[in-house]
Amino acid sequence: MANYKKISFDFHGVINTAPEFFAAVLRTLRRHKVRVYVVSGGPREYIEQYLAIHKIPYDELWCIFDYFNAREKVEVAADGSFHIDDALWDAAKGEYCAREKIGLHIDDSEIYGKYFTTPYVRFDSKEQHFEIAFAVLDVDEGAAQVAKILHTICRKESELQVGNKITPSDK
Repeated sequence: MANYKKISFDFHGVINTAPEFFAAVLRTLRRHKVRVYVVSGGPREYIEQYLAIHKIPYDELWCIFDYFNAREKVEVAADGSFHIDDALWDAAKGEYCAREKIGLHIDDSEIYGKYFTTPYVRFDSKEQHFEIAFAVLDVDEGAAQVAKILHTICRKESELQVGNKITPSDK
């Protein structure tokens, strides 16, 4: 059974699309004793600065680039650009969340979702809503309500299974 006291959020395409909103969501989750992870591509020092400037709270920050760079799996070109094998990159977040026993991950990418055993919620950054099972949760619901629903999902794994819906009215 997974640990439902940990939720991870992607940075690019999620947190950075609505920093004030996500700062409020993450603060609320932490008040409810949920450990908040920021899991992203990186690089770490850029993300740390952004989170500090926008006063976005978190407990752990993990970045794909830094993880593979430390393991010498990053190819750096003369112009400073870099490459990491697509298979390694695409699977990295899912593997990290499983290893850390994270109870729920929020990401904007449909590609990464297939690599997760951790329950996965897609955030549509363009429409500004969460796709939970076959339901939609808009950021207009407010940070406190979104945090409450995400926290509830973490405690109720069965509600994420296909065919079950979680909507903002399921309080």
